[in-house]
Amino acid sequence: MKKGTILHGVVCFALGAAICGGTAAYAAGVMAERSTNAFYVDGEQVELPAYAINGNNYVKLRDVGEVVGFNVYWDEENRTVQIESDKPYTGVAPVEDGLDENMDIRLEIVRLANEERKKVGAPALTVNDALMAAAQDCAEQGFTDHDTKYENLTAFACGYPYGFGSNLTVFNGTSPDYIASHSVSNWVNSKGHYATMTATRYKDIGVGVAVKNGRAYCFMFVGNPNGHNPYGE
Repeated sequence: MKKGTILHGVVCFALGAAICGGTAAYAAGVMAERSTNAFYVDGEQVELPAYAINGNNYVKLRDVGEVVGFNVYWDEENRTVQIESDKPYTGVAPVEDGLDENMDIRLEIVRLANEERKKVGAPALTVNDALMAAAQDCAEQGFTDHDTKYENLTAFACGYPYGFGSNLTVFNGTSPDYIASHSVSNWVNSKGHYATMTATRYKDIGVGVAVKNGRAYCFMFVGNPNGHNPYGE
């Protein structure tokens, strides 16, 4: 949280869950209506969705974190809301240090991807530690489809604030040599994935590989230092 930051409103309470509805909602006999009061952070008016209940303004804690500037996220393992007052808002848990699983496979994927880029005259990508951590975190989630918001927030939380493209492939087979070659082969044989892997606008790369129950989950993040992360500050 930024030192000296002050949030002004009428009376503000933070809730961990949303109060659903259109302009009004009822829960346990209590009526909630959309609040029309203005909120200010350090004297500047901000948009802060709120409900008025019994004369008080109720807002989501994560919305307060976003406008004031501290991180808040749901810790699924411990079933608790976590606040990091000294970290910028991302809405997701911080990425753990030491995401170095399957590093040999991941670096082989980098090598093979750069070989494909060389074939089309694209410059080699440089391994970026932040993208490596973000891609590994996403691989560990066991996604079978892209979650764009999660990917962007994770990259931002890991320290990569720029735009990037991402490739994902999931398949059966756990041999290290097979995972590296097969993942790149899948991307080569997919027009959209191949275009992402070989685009000249990308300069950085991060790869994540997780093996779960005989299946390999492989992510490739290719970063563009001149691009924009829509979920970044």
